[in-house]
Amino acid sequence: MEEDSDLKITQLERGLAHEQERLEKLWDAYEQQEKDLNASLDRISKLETEVDTKKTMINSLEELLQDRDNKLRNFEVKIQQQTKISSEYEPKVKDFEDTVKGQADKYERLLSISQDMEDELNFAKAAIRARDEWFNLHVSSLEEIATISKDWRDIQEGNFSEDAADADGRLTKDMFVKQASKIKGLGKVKAEKIYDSGIRNLDDLKEMDVEKLAKVSGFTPKTAKNLLQNLKTN
Repeated sequence: MEEDSDLKITQLERGLAHEQERLEKLWDAYEQQEKDLNASLDRISKLETEVDTKKTMINSLEELLQDRDNKLRNFEVKIQQQTKISSEYEPKVKDFEDTVKGQADKYERLLSISQDMEDELNFAKAAIRARDEWFNLHVSSLEEIATISKDWRDIQEGNFSEDAADADGRLTKDMFVKQASKIKGLGKVKAEKIYDSGIRNLDDLKEMDVEKLAKVSGFTPKTAKNLLQNLKTN
């Protein structure tokens, strides 16, 4: 009997140990399932958050699309208005272009006439410059001829003038003009103007500078320079 009892106890202990081992495995499996469930719940929560975010994005995109559609409709309305305005103004623009073209043709004709007039003016200026250069080149000779003719008439009429100068070497106007008008490039008229400016003899005239002589009426810087050069070479 005792042996049967011990055998049963041993079997019960083994069965209990086996059951405890099975329960431990079940518990481990349960804990793993719980962990998996929690992970799934977390994943579901994240997915729900992502879904909400995407819904928000979708709503925003829908609003943007709606706004774009509104702008497109407004733009189409404006295009229609501009098309209407353009069709109304096309004849006016055509008339204006024709007017501008006519004015451009007139301007080209006026420009051509202006160019011809400018060419004529340039030719006239060149002729005047040539005349002035000829006059400046030969006027002294003409003045000298006039002075010689006057002196010859005075001699024929018996009018003789003697050279006269004061103690400082200052000549009378007639004597200064007579001497100065013999200088190349200087006639009687210019000699009188030089005398009137305060010059009383040829030595003072030689000492004048170009700028001072150019200020005398009838002289330019060029004619003043040429005259002083002639004085120095004579």
